[in-house]
Amino acid sequence: MLRIEAVRAGFKKAWQERDYATIMAVADKIPDNVLQEDPKLLMWYDQAVTRAGDG
Repeated sequence: MLRIEAVRAGFKKAWQERDYATIMAVADKIPDNVLQEDPKLLMWYDQAVTRAGDG
């Protein structure tokens, strides 16, 4: 079972560490609807993709 709270905590920690690759890798492993239906996860993911592209 997926624990959204745990995923949020992991995304937040990765974001603070500027570890965008981890956010994108985890996002690839969780169901797309989970990502799309959670505004915080989606925000962190979208920003990670944007920032990773800038690097």
